[in-house]
Amino acid sequence: MLKLTVNPRTVGSITAALKKIREMIMTGAAAKDTPVHMLLEAGTYTESVRYNLPNPLILESTPGTKPEDCIIQVDNCESFNRGAENRGVFVVGPSATNVKIKSLTILNTHLKSVLEGQTTLDSGEAFVWNNTDGTLLAEDVRFTGRQNVLTLKGFTWFKNCEITGDIDVISGEAKTAFFEDCLITIREDNRGDYNGYAVKSRAVPDGQGFVFFNCRFTGDRRKKSSLYVARTEGKGNAKSLNGWDNIALLNCHVSDAFNPELVWDDDMELDVYPRGNAANGVREYNTRTVAKNGTVTEADTAQRNVKSYLLTKDDYFARYASRYLILKDTPFGQIDE
Repeated sequence: MLKLTVNPRTVGSITAALKKIREMIMTGAAAKDTPVHMLLEAGTYTESVRYNLPNPLILESTPGTKPEDCIIQVDNCESFNRGAENRGVFVVGPSATNVKIKSLTILNTHLKSVLEGQTTLDSGEAFVWNNTDGTLLAEDVRFTGRQNVLTLKGFTWFKNCEITGDIDVISGEAKTAFFEDCLITIREDNRGDYNGYAVKSRAVPDGQGFVFFNCRFTGDRRKKSSLYVARTEGKGNAKSLNGWDNIALLNCHVSDAFNPELVWDDDMELDVYPRGNAANGVREYNTRTVAKNGTVTEADTAQRNVKSYLLTKDDYFARYASRYLILKDTPFGQIDE
């Protein structure tokens, strides 16, 4: 294993360390399957990080460091660098195999400037998993930005993470993106009173999509606009290779600041596909509503989007009652945590 300790005293220190590793692999000093363990000392690293090596990577703060005390940040967005693979703070490419990140903060400091709608120019990820075959495990990580905080493909697992943004906070062409004991927060839009959306699923058909297990959804209340757990692009269909509205809420707590429809579809002008069922689509089980005063009650699901589905107890215990059931048919079922 290659073990490196990095500190923020030098500009671009994480990038420099990764460059050194890449050179070692190219010269044969290290094998392509040699694991890399990088420890980050407390402080702020102002740089964009790119990782696209096959070497398994563990990136974490030094022991005892709180996530908020170890920060990777930069101001980046589509108008600065085109494409999700270029506009993020931390981007993992298609050659990666197994990546673990732990106990740190990834922050895109960009403030949106376009005053109308959800424009591509203001998209600016904190983290991009541009990988369809490898696996990501993020634990005790804070991801913060504005529009498109997480963009995900393939297989990802987030444990005890905090994800904060204002529009399409979590999105992408995921196969299975598993969120366990996470806090998802829709913050106030820096431009004014606009709708906020936690998830924009463009999932591929052959996975479980975005699965939220024992998670909490909260947000800054709007005066006129609304908060939604999800919104559709209306592009999914039986023949499409992506664009599916595939989201599961399992034992989640949702603030009463959210619209009770949960899923925005432009007043049914857009198709939510597929219709929710036990295996995919928008589905939920045992959702709890959290009032402004903190009172927790069973969710009133009468106003849910008509394409959503309430899982039965049989559905839940057959497919979703444990981490094992959810992940057993993914690459996470064959690797150690």
